[in-house]
Amino acid sequence: MMKINAHLWQSYSEVKFDFEQDFLTKCYTVITAWNPRSQKLSHSENCLNNQRLQDKLVDYDWVSVTVGDAKFEWFEESFAVAMELESALELARTFEQNAIYYVRNNILYLYSCVDSQYLSLGNIQEKIIKT
Repeated sequence: MMKINAHLWQSYSEVKFDFEQDFLTKCYTVITAWNPRSQKLSHSENCLNNQRLQDKLVDYDWVSVTVGDAKFEWFEESFAVAMELESALELARTFEQNAIYYVRNNILYLYSCVDSQYLSLGNIQEKIIKT
């Protein structure tokens, strides 16, 4: 079984979110189609992949969110989607993502798409950039 590189897992856990607008739901996933398998693609390729992902979200409530490191030197355009965890993991796998974020009752979790590991990252409010 494949396992996520420990350095990548650590990077994924040191995350910040910049929501385009408030997303008031108790459970949701944060998902992207950027940089499949953490292989850097061009901005245009990533936008095309995210458009393909957005086309799969027509039956769900969602908002745009940018996910990045503390200084947003690294970031990925993403979607916060009112979607059950298993469905989100399955969708992320189709876009060859290593991991997704899942929020349940304001607690943020990091879930691997390639193995069974997951990690609680604490209160989502502490990870949201106020702009």
